[in-house]
Amino acid sequence: VHPEGSASYASLPEVFLSGAVHGNERVGPTAVVELAKLLLEAAHCESLPRSIPNSKSNSKSNEQPFDVNTNEGAEWLYQAEQATNCRQSLSNRGITPPQRRWLARLVSTRRIILIPTANALGYDRDERTEAGIDPNRDFPFDVLQSKDCMQTIAARTINEIYRMHLF
Repeated sequence: VHPEGSASYASLPEVFLSGAVHGNERVGPTAVVELAKLLLEAAHCESLPRSIPNSKSNSKSNEQPFDVNTNEGAEWLYQAEQATNCRQSLSNRGITPPQRRWLARLVSTRRIILIPTANALGYDRDERTEAGIDPNRDFPFDVLQSKDCMQTIAARTINEIYRMHLF
């Protein structure tokens, strides 16, 4: 966990994932959303079970180390079952245990910023441009007049993310 404002938060590497700038591009946004789901699922699976119940002080080696009849013990068993089911679900989709752990590590060691589609209006209308302007050509590179760039919401959004994070 990296609390905002902490030294570890400040030193997290950042990753920016953009699915598409053009509104008529369908595969990229879907891929970014699916990747986000996979990353979160892997992190969730690896986080279970979240707590270890207090051990019995006089437990024998052949007994469970906690009392399953307590709320804490029952919760741990429930979470352990969730972990097994979650990990099996990923395994059924071809995600091996080392891959699952790697995906979970990415989530816990990176600040990941996602924009499935910067041109949401174009996506909704299935149009490449935003108000007739190609967002991919709307950045302040090789432009003679400042009024000729940052005209689209998509370009301004991506520009502000880059300014705030400097990937």
